[in-house]
Amino acid sequence: MVDYAKLAAEERARQDSADSVAEAQGKLETELLDFFKSVETHLDEEMGKANQELEKRGDPVFSGPSRPFRGENRIDLAYGTRSPCSKLTLQTNVAEVGLSRILVELLDDAGDVIAQTEYVLETEESALKAYKPLVEGFPDRAAEVTSAEIAQEIVSGMIRGRFE
Repeated sequence: MVDYAKLAAEERARQDSADSVAEAQGKLETELLDFFKSVETHLDEEMGKANQELEKRGDPVFSGPSRPFRGENRIDLAYGTRSPCSKLTLQTNVAEVGLSRILVELLDDAGDVIAQTEYVLETEESALKAYKPLVEGFPDRAAEVTSAEIAQEIVSGMIRGRFE
């Protein structure tokens, strides 16, 4: 004999589980996009500070940040005549394990990548945290960084022509 009440309860539990997974994934996406926007805001501020000093010296200045396509999780930055000079891309392809990353590429005049760095984003129970990687794709939990620190490192790296 079929226990219809039990089948209905199991199906309801399965649906509730799927709903909670979808809700958690939506929350994660929102947190990642908010953090990426925070990096963008800090980049704008940091480039403004750098431009004040660069203009005094008669050196090339920054422009941007800009989004090449509306809704795309990519930010382009320009330095002097190089446009874009640097690209930041939010990659969420490893969200299954709770890790995402911001990939930063530094480009030469021909548009070829001459340097790159990444920041690993990890969701924890309380909040999203950013780290420098220990090895590619894995966070160094002793090297937590804020969106403001990421912006400083990117602007400094663009001036130097390399990331440290």
